[in-house]
Amino acid sequence: MRIATLFTGVAAAALAVAAPAQDTDQAGTESPPEFGLSGLSGTVNQLSDSPPEEAAPEEEAPEEAAQEEDAGPEAAQETDEAGAQAPQSEAETAAVPASGEPEVQAAEASQAAPTAAAPSSPPPPVDAEQRAEMQLAAARGRQLFAIARAGMLATQDMLSRVADPAAAGITGWVAEPEGNAMAVTFYGESDSGPVAIYRSTILGGRAVSRETFLTGDRPPLGGVAERMARARAASESDDQRACTNQPFNVLAIPPEAADGPVHIYRISAPASRSRLPLGGHFRSTVGSDGSVTESRGFSRGCLNVDVGEVPAGSQAGPIAVTHLLDPLPTEIHVFLSLFAGRPLVIAAGDPTRLFMVAGDAIREIRR
Repeated sequence: MRIATLFTGVAAAALAVAAPAQDTDQAGTESPPEFGLSGLSGTVNQLSDSPPEEAAPEEEAPEEAAQEEDAGPEAAQETDEAGAQAPQSEAETAAVPASGEPEVQAAEASQAAPTAAAPSSPPPPVDAEQRAEMQLAAARGRQLFAIARAGMLATQDMLSRVADPAAAGITGWVAEPEGNAMAVTFYGESDSGPVAIYRSTILGGRAVSRETFLTGDRPPLGGVAERMARARAASESDDQRACTNQPFNVLAIPPEAADGPVHIYRISAPASRSRLPLGGHFRSTVGSDGSVTESRGFSRGCLNVDVGEVPAGSQAGPIAVTHLLDPLPTEIHVFLSLFAGRPLVIAAGDPTRLFMVAGDAIREIRR
């Protein structure tokens, strides 16, 4: 991969992720306890200047979303960089209210399978195992947002001190939690493997320390950072294509154990602040031997939604999403809610259940 392309990914990925959340003036809420992932509450609280509020629509909103899901107009298809029409997602349809009002008219994917007859009775509520899965997805989504936020702040710090990152040899970045802080390392390649070029420690929404290795011997990454850098390279695939003309946001999750897998997320970055990509998000799992053991997409195609601006003094309305690939909302839905600063109403599974993803929490909506 060309250096120029890679650095564009570093800057654009980091800078694009947290910008919409900064535009929303929302009151902070108490973070829920962690489930299965350690050290995230302090990191998110320190790195997020203004954590998104768990806003919810009026009580009738989920009902209207469910009723109108198959009645709306067809969603417009996106065009790719070459001008060709991108396939629309069979697994994701969405609609956004024009204002903070709760009424939601859902878009119907043109390639979606025929809608099955509605069940005579609602499905049973999620069980204990499914609730645990939702809690893990919420924690992972918060972790993704914390890493993206740290990458954005570290990129700003790095750009203020490195005049030409591409010429300096920077090809990627990884982040590791250090207590309530996040250490972000920008690295390049050498004959012996990835080496550190710039390192910044992010705490409380700013860089509190930094190290620069622009000349002389550059230290090898080593340890978890090296594993994440190698996993990023190993997981690159032409089968994973972004749904916008921007480079992927590439977020590496540190392994939970010394021999544990590294999860690499490639998330489509928005082409503008008012467009939210619901498709084009991927996860690859890289084992301790450096091989890719599993890859998945979180949609079957591309769907970018106009989210627009929230009028001053209005509450951000929910984004209604139909997701057919999974029975429950995923960590990507949590990340997108944090990223957009808006709640998502998710219709998922078969039989269909309704869920609210508000900020960093997932809950089932019972009608």
